[in-house]
Amino acid sequence: MQANHVPSPSQADVLICLDNQQVASRIGSVLMEQGLSVTAIPATGIREWFEPNGCKLVVTHTAMIGDVRTRLNLPIVNLEAFIFDRPDHVAEGAARQFDGEAFIKRVFSVMSGTQKRAAE
Repeated sequence: MQANHVPSPSQADVLICLDNQQVASRIGSVLMEQGLSVTAIPATGIREWFEPNGCKLVVTHTAMIGDVRTRLNLPIVNLEAFIFDRPDHVAEGAARQFDGEAFIKRVFSVMSGTQKRAAE
């Protein structure tokens, strides 16, 4: 998975649209461990992106949702909805926690809904 250039359209299940390549790589790894194919592009590359064949959803962050909706007709999972302040670290700037289990559950839930709608 390469997040440093706009890839050609592919049969990826999930398009990750994030500028932070390290986060995109980690999220991609989590999704690939679940058997999904992943393509990543920087958020700034969304304007050049053409909707990939077979792509079922986009993972992005809050600030990019509007751009993604304008450009692609795909469901969106907001990565930021799964990042929480750790209850034992209440100080400003403290480490945050990613709820990977809830994220994966949401991705599969959205993908199931997409497939059902397409069949109707």
